[in-house]
Amino acid sequence: MGIIGRNGAGNLGPHCSRYFRVLRTHPTEGEVTLRGRVASLLEVGTGFHPELTGRENVYFNGAILGMTKQEIVDKFDEIVEFSGVADFLDTPLKRYSSGMQVRLAFAVAAPLEPEILMVDEVLAVVDVAFQRKCLGKMGKVKKRAGSRESIQF
Repeated sequence: MGIIGRNGAGNLGPHCSRYFRVLRTHPTEGEVTLRGRVASLLEVGTGFHPELTGRENVYFNGAILGMTKQEIVDKFDEIVEFSGVADFLDTPLKRYSSGMQVRLAFAVAAPLEPEILMVDEVLAVVDVAFQRKCLGKMGKVKKRAGSRESIQF
């Protein structure tokens, strides 16, 4: 399922991120039923700790996203290669630019092979080449999941 704004650009207005947060967490009222593995890239730095290194944050964020330690170990090289931040892996995250943080966040979420991938405007802070790389990865997720529908607001 894709949610696309009126102008086709994905901007759903001021409440979009709030709706996505409700879906990725537990609502306080009502009910949200998600079937499948969910990964979300809604806000730069969500699930990251600024004092930890990039390497440590890969494990930390991977665990938050529901990956087992073995899954993270098995996919670690793929994550680092995809992110393009290998030279800074042992640097504290507080020294990363917002673009570098998004690269790392997407790289951790990408190998999850989720059935549901929620992406807000986080890719706006990265370069065009990395955006294309991410869109290619999301296209693979879409094909694998057999996605056929989108909802437009």
